[in-house]
Amino acid sequence: MNFQPYPTRSGLVSLGFGLLTGAAAIFLINLLPLQTNLADIFKLLMGVLVVVGVMGLAFYWAFVAFKLQYHLNRNGLVIRWGMAQLLLPFDTISKIVPGSTLETTPSFRGVNVAGLRFGWGQSAEYGPLKYFATAPLAESLLVVTPQQTYVISPHQPHHFLTAWQARQNVGPTQHWTVSLRRSWPFNYPLMTDALAWWFFSLGALACLALLGYLAITFTELPRSLPIHFNAFGVPDRIADKSALFTLPLTGAAIFIINAALGGLIYRWEKVAAYILWGSALAMQIFLWGAVLTLTL
Repeated sequence: MNFQPYPTRSGLVSLGFGLLTGAAAIFLINLLPLQTNLADIFKLLMGVLVVVGVMGLAFYWAFVAFKLQYHLNRNGLVIRWGMAQLLLPFDTISKIVPGSTLETTPSFRGVNVAGLRFGWGQSAEYGPLKYFATAPLAESLLVVTPQQTYVISPHQPHHFLTAWQARQNVGPTQHWTVSLRRSWPFNYPLMTDALAWWFFSLGALACLALLGYLAITFTELPRSLPIHFNAFGVPDRIADKSALFTLPLTGAAIFIINAALGGLIYRWEKVAAYILWGSALAMQIFLWGAVLTLTL
């Protein structure tokens, strides 16, 4: 039996904000052909990346708001949101009580978008809380388990409580455990590997920073640069300064290839994937050293 959450404007607000940031991204992209300075082009590109990232977050929260749902069956309670669902078997639920019964106001840390609340908190009566709600706490329900209390807000809480009580004496068809199930691609182990994401983040940041450094300092560099020296320290190879951009582009290519290869073999050879990502990051450091040597 499905129960919709208390209605809010959070989905429409997030969707509207996403469309607004999408329009801003298009505007910035249209400004790119008008730029002649490399530093200005780089700054605009970074602005586009930031705006596109914000747009992605807005669309994600719109999707979460539209997909939020509470499902009761003979096995337990399923909280569905976005690309994930939380399973709570009945034998782990101690009780379900109205949020209005709390004597003290619990804390809240997380996302609050036009009424949609996802996050964590702490209650003096029930300990740690996890929010999957679209209504104020006084109009929500507390699903109490030994480890955690979950805050939900079905649109018709009385009908929800009646349906929950009616299923207490009905045996389960499956034996659940408290678990979080993600849909593809978020169920791939790589998506929750913090070390892998550190490699990705640092590698991407190093690539972008190197490109930005060259773009900002390009006009101040001499037209020709020595790129090789003989045994006596005398430059024996000169190149145009534009050739410097082959270094960050090479680094970006290595980063992308190693990231893709590591992602392909991650499930079977995690250590080998780490080596690929680590070597790509080490290459970025080496390229930084080469660029600084040539430009300082």
